[in-house]
Amino acid sequence: MLDLVKPTTLLLNDVAPFIQKQGGTVGLPTPIPRLTLWTSTMATSPTPAVFEPMFYAVLRGTKVLIMGANRFELTAGASAVSSFGLPYSHQLTGAKPNLPYVGISLHLDAGILSRAMLDIPKREDRWTCAVAAGGLEGPVGEAFARLVGLLNAPEDIGALAPHYEFELYYRLLQSSMGDTLRQVSQRNGRFQQLKSAADWLASNHSEPINIPDLATSSHMSVTSFHRHFKEVTGFSPLAFQRHIRLLEARKLLAGGSTNVSRVAYEVGYKSPSQFSREYKNMFGSAPVADLQR
Repeated sequence: MLDLVKPTTLLLNDVAPFIQKQGGTVGLPTPIPRLTLWTSTMATSPTPAVFEPMFYAVLRGTKVLIMGANRFELTAGASAVSSFGLPYSHQLTGAKPNLPYVGISLHLDAGILSRAMLDIPKREDRWTCAVAAGGLEGPVGEAFARLVGLLNAPEDIGALAPHYEFELYYRLLQSSMGDTLRQVSQRNGRFQQLKSAADWLASNHSEPINIPDLATSSHMSVTSFHRHFKEVTGFSPLAFQRHIRLLEARKLLAGGSTNVSRVAYEVGYKSPSQFSREYKNMFGSAPVADLQR
């Protein structure tokens, strides 16, 4: 238990000066590259987004991540890694003004991670989900605390942050989350074929989806492609594309688009009524209401 409490306490102490007097739900960029602090003085409803390749740690409160069929409930001292961008919803529970939620995210640097992989014994790539959860106990928490501790020594960030980040990746690769993290730098195999399919769906979300073509490009049968795609991402290919389309639609509405039907067609829907129905199911409000707001 002491191993779990110590890094969490150290991390909370390090970030306390940066999150004090922050109200609502806030993401705070830091001087450490790709490191963001997250705090909230209130519980939140499920919010759809994209979980980029990152390491995420919860220091106080609870964060629930839902990625299709996969659900992760991260409490204080828990962490998660993702090997590529996945649509998901996240929800904070139990956050209060006198006891705010606190979390930290670190977007992964593929170059540093690849160098860390060279320094650990080679092992066979394992077939695993693109998201994994673990804890901050032991070497992982100690390495992360050293990196985050640089917030209080900004003059040292340029010289030491790359080394501390390297150490964190090294420790993560040796942890229970290592198989998922290792997938970021894999160049061959079934995982990369599925990642390529997911990347295509994300980049071409407005295009009609052709499952047989995606399966062929992944060197799988249609049945095998469906099964393995869901094992890795938590979504069927159609559900994956639908989530990406709706997230893009919300961006367009927030950016000042003046016509809901136009947005529906732009993200790939052929029926504005179906778009409105699926949008409301995902976000809890109709697109026209979000447009007006």
